[in-house]
Amino acid sequence: MAQQTFSVGKAPRVIITQVDGDLSVRTWKEQAVSIETDGTVASMQPEGDTLTIVDCDSDIELIVPEDAGIKSANITGDVLIEGVRRVELENVAGDATMKNISGDAGLENIGEAIDLTNLGGDLSVTNTPILRVRHSVGGDAVLKDVAVIEIETIGSDLSVARAETVMISTVGGDLSAEDIAAALRCGVIGGDGDIKGGAHTGITIGNLGGDLSIGSAAYVQIGNVGSDCSIRDVQGDVEMGYIGSDAGFNGIGGNVQVGRIGSDASLKGLQGSIEVGSVGGDLSLQATFPADSRARLNVGGDASVVLPDNPSLTIQASVGGDISGRSIIASRSGKMISLNYGDGAAHLELNVGGDLALRGAGSPRNSSSASGSWGWDDFGRDMSSFGREMGKLGQELSREIAAAFNEASWSQGADIADSIARKADEQARRAQRKADEQARRSNEQASRINVRFNDREWRLDPERLERIREQARRAASEGVAGALEAVERAVSNLGIPKSPPPPVPPTPPFGVPPTPPQPPSAVPPVPPTAGFQQRTEQSAQV
Repeated sequence: MAQQTFSVGKAPRVIITQVDGDLSVRTWKEQAVSIETDGTVASMQPEGDTLTIVDCDSDIELIVPEDAGIKSANITGDVLIEGVRRVELENVAGDATMKNISGDAGLENIGEAIDLTNLGGDLSVTNTPILRVRHSVGGDAVLKDVAVIEIETIGSDLSVARAETVMISTVGGDLSAEDIAAALRCGVIGGDGDIKGGAHTGITIGNLGGDLSIGSAAYVQIGNVGSDCSIRDVQGDVEMGYIGSDAGFNGIGGNVQVGRIGSDASLKGLQGSIEVGSVGGDLSLQATFPADSRARLNVGGDASVVLPDNPSLTIQASVGGDISGRSIIASRSGKMISLNYGDGAAHLELNVGGDLALRGAGSPRNSSSASGSWGWDDFGRDMSSFGREMGKLGQELSREIAAAFNEASWSQGADIADSIARKADEQARRAQRKADEQARRSNEQASRINVRFNDREWRLDPERLERIREQARRAASEGVAGALEAVERAVSNLGIPKSPPPPVPPTPPFGVPPTPPQPPSAVPPVPPTAGFQQRTEQSAQV
C-alpha cells in the first residue's frame, strides 16, 4: 500500500502491533490518521476512538493529531515519535527516540538506547541499556533494570531500581534508588533521598532539602543535607559540608569529614580519622581509633565516647561540664584533661560544652588535668571553609550534568532546576538558623571555660586549601568525574604543618554553608566565646 487516511475523533488511540522495520510518528493539525508504508499491512481496524494497525512487513510512517495516544509492540527496527499526547512501547529491537510528549510515557524492553526530550507527565521505563532524558520530565519517573541513566530534570519523584550508573542534574521531589552498582551523581534533590548501593558504588550529591538515608557505598560525598542524615556501611571516606538536623553514621571504613551537624550526632563503627567542625547537640561516638589516626570534634552539648578494648589512644579534651570515666583526674577550675591508653598511637581531641562520659576499655596508663587555653578557632575556620566548598558541589554538579547533554537549548531544564534548588535552599537555611541558635546556647556554656593547653595544634595551610580549589576549578572543564578525581588527588597529597601554641582564642566565626545554586548569604558572627570551632589533620589516607 502507498498511503491511507482515517478520520478520528478527539484524543484517539493508535495501536500498532508487529512492525518489521522502523516506526515513525509525527503530528499535524488534522483530526485524522495518515498511514504510509512501502510494504503491506495485514489489517487496519477503526473502532470508536481506536485505530488498530496489525502486522506491517516494512517501515511505516504515521501522521496523527497532537492529542493522539500511541501504543506499539514488537518493532524490529527503530522508533521515532514526536509531539503526541501519550506513548506506550514494548519490545523494540532498536533505538527509541521521543520528543515533546505532552502526557505520560511507558517503555518496556527497548533493545538499544532511549532518547527522550521533554515529557509533560510521568515516565516508566523497564529493561533497557541506556536512558537519556534531555530537558525535563514533568511528573514522576520509575526506572527499573536500566543500565545507564542520564537525566537533566525530574519535576517530581524519581525511583530507580537495579542500575549501573545514574547521573541526574535535578530531582524536584524525593529520590529512591536501590541496587546501584557503580555510581550515583545528583546535583539537587528537593525532597528526601533513600539510596542503597553496594561496596563499589560511589555516591555524590550536591544539595538535598529533606532527609537522607544511604546504605552501602564505596564512598560518599555530599554538599548539604537540610534535615536528618543516616549513612551506614561505607567502605571508604564520607565527606559532607552541612547537616541541618541529626546525623547517624554506622560502619564507615575510611575517614569522616563533616563541616557542621545542626543537632545530635551518633557516630558508630568508625574506622578512620574523624573531623567534625561542629555538633550543635549531643554526641555519641564509638570508633576503633586505629594507629596514626586523628579524631577532632567540637560538641555543643554532652559527649559520650565508647572506647575499644585495649586502645592505643591519646585523649585531650576541654569540657564545660562534668567528666566521668575510670581513673580520670579532672581539675575543678576549667576542665582540660589528658589521658593515655597503651602506646597512645591514635589521637582524640574533643571540645565539649556539656558533660563528657568515657565508657569501655580499662584505666588509662596516665591521666592529668590542666587549666589554660586550647586553640580551636583555626580548626573552626578551616572546617567552615570546607563546608562552603562542599556546599558548592550541587551547583557544580547540576551545571556539569546539564552541559553534558551538549544542547544549546537546555534552558527549560535549567529554569526548573533553579526553582527546585531555591526551595531546597530555603529548607536548608531554616535548618541552619535552628542549628545556629543551638550553637549559640552551647557557646554561652562553653564560654565559661578558661583553660590553656600548651601542646601542639594542627591546621591546614591556606595556600594548600587554595591549591585544592584551583585543581577542582581546572578539572571542572573536564567534567564531573574529573573534578571529583582532582579533589581526591589534592586531599590525598595534603600535608599537615605543625603550628606553635596558640594565644587566647579570638572570636570564632559562624558561617552559613551555601546551598546551591543560589549564592549564600552571610550570617553575622556570634559574640566572642571560647573556641567552639576547630581544625584537625586531614588523613593521608583518602
